[in-house]
Amino acid sequence: MPWRLIDSPAAPAARNMAVDEAILVAVSRGEAPPTLRLYAWDPPAVSVGYFQRLDREVDREVCRQLGVQWVRRPTGGRAVLHEREITYSVVAPLEVLDGSVLTTYCEISRGLVAGLRLLGVEAEIVPAARSPRGLRSGACFDAPSWYEVVVGGRKLVGSAQVRRDGALLQHGSVLLEFNPRRVAAVLRLPPAARERLARLLAAGATGLSEVLGRCPGEGEVRAALSRGFQEALGWDLEPGELTAGERELVARLEEKYNSDAWNLARGEVNV
Repeated sequence: MPWRLIDSPAAPAARNMAVDEAILVAVSRGEAPPTLRLYAWDPPAVSVGYFQRLDREVDREVCRQLGVQWVRRPTGGRAVLHEREITYSVVAPLEVLDGSVLTTYCEISRGLVAGLRLLGVEAEIVPAARSPRGLRSGACFDAPSWYEVVVGGRKLVGSAQVRRDGALLQHGSVLLEFNPRRVAAVLRLPPAARERLARLLAAGATGLSEVLGRCPGEGEVRAALSRGFQEALGWDLEPGELTAGERELVARLEEKYNSDAWNLARGEVNV
């Protein structure tokens, strides 16, 4: 089955989440093909998982000072600072990506690893590890989850998944550069805990610039990732765009992802 490849420009937080959800809706209805989307964030933003409380996890005053937006994802997982990264999202019917959550995590990670190796990164897939020294913070990158991607034992990609109406959405951050102090700064923590988390994040996660000794261009990373999915998973990727129906839904969903009712109260917002 052909897959659609959407290479999106950088966009604000609400639009990025609206596009991902609109694709999920269209694919679940059979109105769009399985889709790999690659995108970035402008301005930077911190996203929290669906089951987190944004008001408890994120220091919104610090975010305002730093020019960082905030948003709650439709997927699970923990808080991520989206700044210098390429984000991937995979949306497919469950009959196309068949299996449990862990099985599909592992499958998608194989494509990510193949793409990263094209960049010269000796990435690998690992089973879950405990957070360093027993820490369980609100930050996604404090330890790998099941079948996530690491290099030299340090987490390089953080992912989250949701399943709805016979389709799945998995998206995740491929870090170009990693600034653990910036991540710790946007979380709601006492000063001492913030400093400790920054040290643990520095030891447990990394970015491509540190691994490669240079900062790869966004276009270079996007091309390597799409090729990795093609070669490792056999996906027949065809460049495409959002359908008219998806674009219409994005416009409505942006209101949801910009609203306090969704982001702070975790209310179910109809679109």
